[in-house]
Amino acid sequence: MIDLAIARAGLLDETTFEHLRAAVPIERQFKSDRFHRQEDRYTSVVAFSLLQYLWQERVGIPLPEVVLGTFGKPQFQGPCGWHFNWSHDDSVCACALAPMPIGVDVQSRIPFDEGLFEQIAAQGERRYRDRFFREDDLSPLWTRKESVVKRTGLGLTTPLRNVDTLATADIATFSYEMKDVHLSISAEGLSEQTLLSRLRIRDVRPNPGSAGWRATPGEQCLRYLAMRSS
Repeated sequence: MIDLAIARAGLLDETTFEHLRAAVPIERQFKSDRFHRQEDRYTSVVAFSLLQYLWQERVGIPLPEVVLGTFGKPQFQGPCGWHFNWSHDDSVCACALAPMPIGVDVQSRIPFDEGLFEQIAAQGERRYRDRFFREDDLSPLWTRKESVVKRTGLGLTTPLRNVDTLATADIATFSYEMKDVHLSISAEGLSEQTLLSRLRIRDVRPNPGSAGWRATPGEQCLRYLAMRSS
């Protein structure tokens, strides 16, 4: 099973945020405190809190220490049989927990720009230019690429033009219930259909005045996009 939790940090009030902040490791508290914008402080804490939520729900033992890999990808310290990845954009946060390397990316609308498209699009992806132009949004393509490079742990050391996300079958892309927000998830070794069949989505909302989350089935908040058949 692959678990995916999605939350909107903008729904937090100050008291609930302080409860969530107090429940994350001190290093994450310090990281959050260094941000000047409230939005960034909130999303930094919420992303980690979602990992805590998924870990407790799925595994139940104390969460392993989270460290940074060679290219800056957050990962668990030492082998534990589990992998995670998180992402946030504006107030939308997402975190995935899986038994295989996983990458997730969430992104609000990126207006179509010919230069940016030429810079990031692989050869096989260029035949979909008209789709992105009509929708005036490159975020579906961007999230697909980001989910792959985050899964591999190489990050942006991999030129995005070298990642042809329409030639591989291990990525699923969705639109979020909020307008112009897209999310992609990539799981190592799984086809898109297998990934979809194993994906358990949780749309979570904060419990006011506590460090907890209440979940609803998330399939209603995400709409699957069949990118490769467009």
